Amino acid sequence: MSKKEARKITIIEKLLEGRFTNKQAAELLDLSVRQVQRMKAEASANGCMSILHKNRGRKPANALDPEVAEEICRIYQTELNGYNFCHAADVLAEDKGIFVSVSTVSRYLKANGIRSPKAKRRPKKHRSRDARECEGEMVQMDASKFDWLGNGSYLHLHGAVDDATGRILALHFEKEETFEGYCELMFQMNQDGHLPREIYTDGRTVFVYNSKKKKKLTIEEELAGKVEKETNFARALKELNILLIIAKSAQAKGGIERLWETLQDRLAKDMQRKGISSIEQANEFLMQYIPYYNRKFAVQAANPEKAYLPKQDISELQLIFAKHETRKLDSGLSFSFKGQKYRLPIYVGNKKVPASPHDTLTVATSRHIGMQVIYKGFVLSPEPLKTKPKDSIVQMPQQNNCSKSLPDQAKSRPKNNSPWFGYTKIFYSKKRKGDISAAQLSR
Repeated sequence: MSKKEARKITIIEKLLEGRFTNKQAAELLDLSVRQVQRMKAEASANGCMSILHKNRGRKPANALDPEVAEEICRIYQTELNGYNFCHAADVLAEDKGIFVSVSTVSRYLKANGIRSPKAKRRPKKHRSRDARECEGEMVQMDASKFDWLGNGSYLHLHGAVDDATGRILALHFEKEETFEGYCELMFQMNQDGHLPREIYTDGRTVFVYNSKKKKKLTIEEELAGKVEKETNFARALKELNILLIIAKSAQAKGGIERLWETLQDRLAKDMQRKGISSIEQANEFLMQYIPYYNRKFAVQAANPEKAYLPKQDISELQLIFAKHETRKLDSGLSFSFKGQKYRLPIYVGNKKVPASPHDTLTVATSRHIGMQVIYKGFVLSPEPLKTKPKDSIVQMPQQNNCSKSLPDQAKSRPKNNSPWFGYTKIFYSKKRKGDISAAQLSR
């Protein structure tokens, strides 16, 4: 019996004894006088226990079978150890066919002394900002290093999430946080028509140069009006008219940070449960995991209109998101790149390439396009020049027409009747004796 029920019985007993009036009992029980009169009549006829609820002590019709509750605890302890209760409820429904609410799973696990591994701590307070109203206005990008496969091989998961809806737009695994990894995100977003207008990220050297070691501008860049050296990724975004915004703290881009917290808890366990053990399998699994995540966690934007940029041609996009380096043509209309000499083709189709010595060109390299040259509006495939390596040059022995070998000649000396013979010796001997004055030496 609860404390509330015991108090109700005590008041009704005193009411029957005449110590309370109906109005006083109604005020104490916070009920109407008519309701107290009905309770008084029920207690007089059937006893004070009859005023309690009739379903008290009965098993609810929707109560979980004790065997199912035991099965949930057993599965969690043997197969799902370390899962948070919300994730465990999803896995029970998907893999085991046990459809129960998160609160039910939490209640039965806690009753058996099992606590959720999800850490609870008071977060540090930061100044908040409003999310963007339209989907596609801004995308948060970052990478997370974690043991995603559970085998000790730490991989970097590159991700992009929409600021207005929380939808995952792209995910990609790489062994390190690299320029190529972020380029793959851009290719995925372009394939689905999800190129954003702004990108919000941290100050990694992929996006900006280290302020302590800023690279100096070339003369051409200074004449073009550039203020500081751009990274390849920043240059590519500028060509696409995408604004790059650098966050000053991790809390400023809280959307992508919360995504990592969720994926490190859910995605890692899902991949381990499905036996994924390589980076290729993991990237393939991400393509079917992204729609699953968005159906479960994405929200509606404040404004239903979408603000994505138009879809780009993939070949042009791959050329833009390649590593660009500048070179100059020499007098032979060739250039050097990574220890190899290259020459440009003379014709592209029916058009002649107007190459001139000392012109500047751009060399673009990536895993998708290989090596291409951007020169005066042309995109060219350079041809490597075949040069003879220095090690292959054989020193030929000198041939002498004389049949006899000449002896080593002594150093050349002037003859005895030469005007120079003995002059130096006489000069220094006179200097030692003081016959030559300092004035004569200075002439």
